[in-house]
Amino acid sequence: MSHRSIGAPLSTHPEASGNTQGSGVAHGGSSGAHAPTGWTHRRLLEVGSGSAAIESRATQLAVAAFVVSGILTTLLMLGRRLPLAGDESLGNIAAWCAGAGAGLAYLVAYVVETKRGLHGWRRELPVAKRVFDIFALTLASGMLAYLAVMAIASLFQLGFQGITVDPLGGGVLAGAATAAMTYIGALVGSRVRSESIALLATLQLFTGTMASMVSSPDASWWQLHFSQLGNEEGASGYRFNVSLIITGFVLIALSNFIGNDIRRGLNAREADDPKLVRTLSWLFAGIGICMAIAGSVPDAENIVVHVGSASGMLVVFAVFVYVSLRRVVDVPRDLVVFSLIVVGGIVIAVLLWIPFGYYNLTGTEFMAASLLFAWLTVFVRTAAAYAEPRGIVATAPELHRGTAGRPAETAGAPDDRA
Repeated sequence: MSHRSIGAPLSTHPEASGNTQGSGVAHGGSSGAHAPTGWTHRRLLEVGSGSAAIESRATQLAVAAFVVSGILTTLLMLGRRLPLAGDESLGNIAAWCAGAGAGLAYLVAYVVETKRGLHGWRRELPVAKRVFDIFALTLASGMLAYLAVMAIASLFQLGFQGITVDPLGGGVLAGAATAAMTYIGALVGSRVRSESIALLATLQLFTGTMASMVSSPDASWWQLHFSQLGNEEGASGYRFNVSLIITGFVLIALSNFIGNDIRRGLNAREADDPKLVRTLSWLFAGIGICMAIAGSVPDAENIVVHVGSASGMLVVFAVFVYVSLRRVVDVPRDLVVFSLIVVGGIVIAVLLWIPFGYYNLTGTEFMAASLLFAWLTVFVRTAAAYAEPRGIVATAPELHRGTAGRPAETAGAPDDRA
């Protein structure tokens, strides 16, 4: 198989060339292919807002969130002193404010950066798909912030047992928590990548499951399976099922980001295959769809649909792994080896349940889920690296100043005609 010259692939990067037709990786423009390497580096660095602008926006949103949530919390607490955690507590109010602040900050940052040229390849996607993706990511960001503040409040309540807070102090504490989560949401929303989305999905599922576990009224739930958490009445079951649904939504949003990474990598290797990219995107989205269905239909309501969705998720995952490792050109050998290790680990986890009886179904589910999300993290990071043109290091410290009318040149960069 032939390869492009060392300098040329960078010009096919959708965010470097500014190409918004299709994914921006199927065809690299004729002008960009012969552009000096330094010029393409400068274009790559100019996509979206600069670091200073991102920090400024995040700080402004955090300050606004502090003021709004502080005033709102103070008004809600007038005439009362509330504990740090619990149903009627300062932590509950702060968690809702933090969730709203983080979600809105994520949304604002994402929309602003998209309008400034980031994710130009997504313009080819249907409007409904783009709207669903940002809805899922915004919802997940808000939910994660909500759960994080609830967990922190519960931890502090254990440390300061019996303490209550007055309205003024409550407003300050809630404002600080909301500002912190808003700041983080704005930063993450400014640079959305496949790796950050995968991390969001992992944290969402882990945090939601942990919150459901510690608040479950049934201390013996683990003697059955994780789905038993979703059968509980009240906040415990709600948190588990909603976490499954939102995590599924995030995986659906992640599918096209992974597809774009793979398409860019294939194009850089002159092996563009749109049909393969669509297939992999739909297979990965199928994993998220099955997870969302499993969360929407608890085990107690319809065991056939719930178990069928959970099983279907594993089947679709297996097909996705097989197709990606067999069909994608130049797959890193380390990923193949790690994938085999994960598959072997899942098989061993099942065998330890049946027939050896070392632990119950809950143990099997825990081991399988841990291995699957470990593989997801490695795969997404590998796909992002696979998308980058080989032989190019696009980092700012390597750029030298250019003169007026002339592009900057990269230190030690080979000639594009090589």
